[in-house]
Amino acid sequence: METNLPIAALREPFLAALARGPVVVSSPTGSGKSTEIPRWCPGPVLVIEPRRVACRSLAARVAELEGAELGAAVGYLVRDERRATRDTRIVFATPGIALRDLALVDAAATVVLDEFHERTLDVDLLLALLTRRRKPGQGLVVMSATLDGERIARHVGGEYLLAEGRTFPVDVRYLEQGDALPDASNVVASVGKALARAANDAGDVLVFLPGKAEIEACARALGGSGAFSLVPLHGGLSLDEQRRAFEATSRRKVILATNVAETSLTIPGIGVVIDAGLVRQTRYHEGRSSLVLAPIAEDAAAQRAGRAGRMSAGICYRLWSPAARLAPSTLPEVYREPLVPLVLSAAAWGARPEDLALLDPPKPYALEAARADLHAWGALTEDGLLSDGGRRLFELPIDAPLARLLLEAEREGVLDDAIDLVSALAVGRPIFLSGMAEDLHDDLRLAGCDATALVRAVRIGRPDTHRVSGFALEEARRLRTRLRRVHGLPERRLADDELDREGLLRAAIRADPRVVHVARPRGRDVAFSNGGTELDLARESAVRNVRNVEALVVFEARAFGSGKATRLLVTCASAIPTAWIARARIGEDRLGAVRMESGRIVATVEHVYAKRVVGTRDETPVGEVARAAIVELFLRGSLFRPSLVATKERLALRSLAAKLALRGHPAGVPSATPIPSLAEWAAARVRELGVESGEDLPMLSAKDLLAEDVPFESRSMLEKEFPPSVNVGDAIYATEYDVDRGQVLLRMTKGSRRDPPPLGYLPRFPGLRIVVESARGITTLRERG
Repeated sequence: METNLPIAALREPFLAALARGPVVVSSPTGSGKSTEIPRWCPGPVLVIEPRRVACRSLAARVAELEGAELGAAVGYLVRDERRATRDTRIVFATPGIALRDLALVDAAATVVLDEFHERTLDVDLLLALLTRRRKPGQGLVVMSATLDGERIARHVGGEYLLAEGRTFPVDVRYLEQGDALPDASNVVASVGKALARAANDAGDVLVFLPGKAEIEACARALGGSGAFSLVPLHGGLSLDEQRRAFEATSRRKVILATNVAETSLTIPGIGVVIDAGLVRQTRYHEGRSSLVLAPIAEDAAAQRAGRAGRMSAGICYRLWSPAARLAPSTLPEVYREPLVPLVLSAAAWGARPEDLALLDPPKPYALEAARADLHAWGALTEDGLLSDGGRRLFELPIDAPLARLLLEAEREGVLDDAIDLVSALAVGRPIFLSGMAEDLHDDLRLAGCDATALVRAVRIGRPDTHRVSGFALEEARRLRTRLRRVHGLPERRLADDELDREGLLRAAIRADPRVVHVARPRGRDVAFSNGGTELDLARESAVRNVRNVEALVVFEARAFGSGKATRLLVTCASAIPTAWIARARIGEDRLGAVRMESGRIVATVEHVYAKRVVGTRDETPVGEVARAAIVELFLRGSLFRPSLVATKERLALRSLAAKLALRGHPAGVPSATPIPSLAEWAAARVRELGVESGEDLPMLSAKDLLAEDVPFESRSMLEKEFPPSVNVGDAIYATEYDVDRGQVLLRMTKGSRRDPPPLGYLPRFPGLRIVVESARGITTLRERG
């Protein structure tokens, strides 16, 4: 044990608390908690680290402290890399690995959730699952540099321990004026400006950038300077490449890092921090998620600045204005991410999120949206457990929608093409640089299909020839190799092989029919809809090369802007004719025109998707369309007209009798249910008769479509006191009863009378106001009598 570390003072209290139950530990970054506490715990120890970089680096450091070979007594498990055995005492693993390996979690005598403040979906879920099903005697430790320790300790029923750390003052300096927020548009230039300011400051420089693309851009821009030793640090590097950030160099080090260096890793010698103030986060908007650049919150800014004050006083240059208003804290992912992974992972453990003690309960509407997606993909059974297909989705190392596409592509026989497309989409950032191709030799997007363009980019794309990101392309090709290995496919050469575009689109439609969006003209522009929020086509989309687009298969849409100005733009799609939609039977059939031909029903059936008719056909209707056709013919008098007249009169009389019964009138006939309208009665009656096809018409008779009459004794009284019409000799009046308002309206339908009829010529209409509509207007003959 390193006894000079601040965490050392906590060893005895920690072990005593762990013997009693769960323990929550908070201590500043650099105090030694991530390397020391796992060594104190009873083994085997499983340490959950949110990031692959931290897993590898911490495992290497702990192995060094233990005097052990990495992968023996101390090891790590991350995606595509396993440096541990069944006998390894301390294993560092990412949350995704732990969630997919129940045996790994169950085998641990102690489970440590490190850097819990990052509040990823997986880590929140793991805490809830461990709280629910932790085996007797299994230790649970939750720790972070910054967290509400007392709240979490209450949540898990454990003890909270706070360790002090060594910190030195940090001088925070802002490089922008006014109220400028962190801005991605001038990151490279701003970093160069900050480095010039820091030329005479002491210590190495740690630059916080939002992602690998920005690291690559800054490295290119700064590469000509011999004053620095540039070192990248991000999750895509190997362990040896990551180790460079911790090694001494002959020149001053400038470490270009993602926010992995914010809390998980302590890099020696840092005296200056340059903070771009940006982070890549998922934004969830109108049912779609996008990876976007966003300003960090104040808690993250403070954490980053603190990296300059671990060994001595330091300086932090912030690339924004002191007047800029940042959010006070970073929202947990449960409030800013789609919850499909949460629901899917919980189901894999036989649980529902609602039944788990999550630290922050998810919003019900977000859970419903996630379940709707998973049910659409056939991933869940009716009782909310994983189906066989859901199990395969859970096991694939990509997001569920893309995993679903791969499963259908395998059935369609286009798995090779789908893997290449999915690999490009899963990168989470554009493969193509801004703007369309100007050089005809850069022909990847000229075919007018984004999916084809992405597949060809993965196969033959070159940064020096095509407008593609070398970094994004490299990442896509790594994922391509991984997915081929998962599916048991041999490595395949990168070549411009023929693409089965139609097969790929069929697989996408079967995987989730909601990817189909129909065009909706909107002034001079066109929007696209699947019945929900309308999408606009991104300016860079290759589909803009296609004229008169009828519909799209949308593989990717991203949110751009913020607040009310947020727009959903289609960034990857393929144009299809609407005939494909009708052929795939996406949407629903509805009745168009209907007619009788030689005693048989012929209907024009309209196929409707997203409120647009995408196809029509004439046929003898079946199912709901057949029932609607028979109802339509009946209501317009083309079938069983005498029954129509009688049923209309009977239903009106039954409705009147039911309302009178509520007012206690002796002619009233109580009804347990509301009396339906004529159309409602006809639709229900045809369904009750079991009609399934237009060919069932010969089996129907006039009596089948005749409504039940009121009892004879009630009918006699009703016809006398509440007749359907009144004849006063020189005029005939139709009666309209509004029992709720206590009124009957007499509307003249025939005759020449100009004045209202005398009361003596009329029935009594007991309890009702009598109002007459005549040529002279509306006249009230009597208030309620």
